[in-house]
Amino acid sequence: MMKADETIEKLLTIEKAVHEMVPLRQEIMEMKEAEAKRQKAMEEIEATGEKYRILLDHLPQKIFLKNTNSVYTFCNQSYAAYLKNKPEEIAGKTDYDFHPAEWAEKLVAEDRRILAAGSPENREEQFVREGKSIVFHTVKTPVRDGKGEAMGILGVSWEVTDQKRKEEELKKICEHLEETLSGREAELQWANKLLQQGMAERRMAEERLKEAEGLRRIFEKMATPAVMIEENGVLSQANSEFEKLSGYSKKEVEGKKCLMDFFTQTDSKRIAEYYGRQEATPGAVLRDPKCQLLVKNGDLRDVSLTLSKIPDSKRSVASLMDITETKRTEERVEELEEIFDSIIQNMHESIVLIQDGVLKFANPKLFEILGYTLEELSSKPFREFVFPEDRERVENDPVNLSEREISRPCSFRLVDKNGRVHWMENKETLIQWEKKKAVLHFLTDNTHRKQAQEELCTSIEPFRRLVDTLEKYLFPSNGNGEEHERLELS
Repeated sequence: MMKADETIEKLLTIEKAVHEMVPLRQEIMEMKEAEAKRQKAMEEIEATGEKYRILLDHLPQKIFLKNTNSVYTFCNQSYAAYLKNKPEEIAGKTDYDFHPAEWAEKLVAEDRRILAAGSPENREEQFVREGKSIVFHTVKTPVRDGKGEAMGILGVSWEVTDQKRKEEELKKICEHLEETLSGREAELQWANKLLQQGMAERRMAEERLKEAEGLRRIFEKMATPAVMIEENGVLSQANSEFEKLSGYSKKEVEGKKCLMDFFTQTDSKRIAEYYGRQEATPGAVLRDPKCQLLVKNGDLRDVSLTLSKIPDSKRSVASLMDITETKRTEERVEELEEIFDSIIQNMHESIVLIQDGVLKFANPKLFEILGYTLEELSSKPFREFVFPEDRERVENDPVNLSEREISRPCSFRLVDKNGRVHWMENKETLIQWEKKKAVLHFLTDNTHRKQAQEELCTSIEPFRRLVDTLEKYLFPSNGNGEEHERLELS
């Protein structure tokens, strides 16, 4: 009975051990699978490293890599030959293993200085080796990992005395299996962090792409001609309005033509000067209201150009406005203004504009007649230059002219600077001058005609009196109505 109990107890113990070994076996299988994957990855890394190692071993420059403690982690065949060792024998050693203590200390101090400064150094160094003086040009620069942290010193040197030295090659020391396994968790965390960063960057890139697409649609729908210019001056995008203005299709200009290809030499020079000022004044905007655009059929169109750089970008955007018809209209208006001014200045009539009782404008004819300047005539109410007895005839109040467009002609007298009287025939009308009502007078100098009339009346006055006297003697009145008959006969 005791033996049976012992047998049952052993069987239970074995069963328990078997159950405990199942998860252990599963864990061992997972570890083997992970190890197989790691081994495959290591083989791929080694294969890639071998390719680069072969490439660097064939370079003439001497290349080496040290960690932050100035311990060699890699060198190329050229550098190893220079130290008379094999590359794998150099890894893990320092300059103290290959150079005199004084020289090695100098190199290590130099490594520390470069790591602290965070910037590369160029220098020439001369030393004696096996009785020969050798000069090398060496470039050392800090090496940083993906996080921007310093991980060592990279050195490249070549002989500048008789021959070139081979460049140094980058080499990494693979850790032992036990160290790799112990650091695998940290490696996975680092890889996961990189993955998360990559996903975040991708999301940001997608958002920027959506924003760019929205801006592209807005750019295309702009009501004014516009183009996008790359850093090299070539147009990368043109909207439909630019196609209409220039006559070129998008396929003909995008990626093929520069902005200055569409402008005259003078305008292109101003555009080039604008780009030249970008470094000094990056926020500057070129606004040129008078440019000429060379369109496809060879014509020149007058345009207004606005050119500005896109913030946080090396691209620029230019918008155009076709002002050809506007410019032609302005030129025609200027031409008409010149004609009108010439007519006004050379009229034989005096043109006088009175507002609030004061002279506001007059053509040269009035100054010629009165001998006053504009300042003198404007210094006091215009009525004071009118002959006192005629002042009531001159209408200078716009209120009294509001119901009629042009008044009937009337005559009045003006007194010139020398006190002479001038008879003026006046026509007046109501106008708007600087958003206020004013009276415009058209004056004709009738002084000579009046004087001729007066002289004529004076010269015939004796004859008129003689005729009256003869009538009295030749046709005396008899009281019978004969006087009336005589008058009718006369």
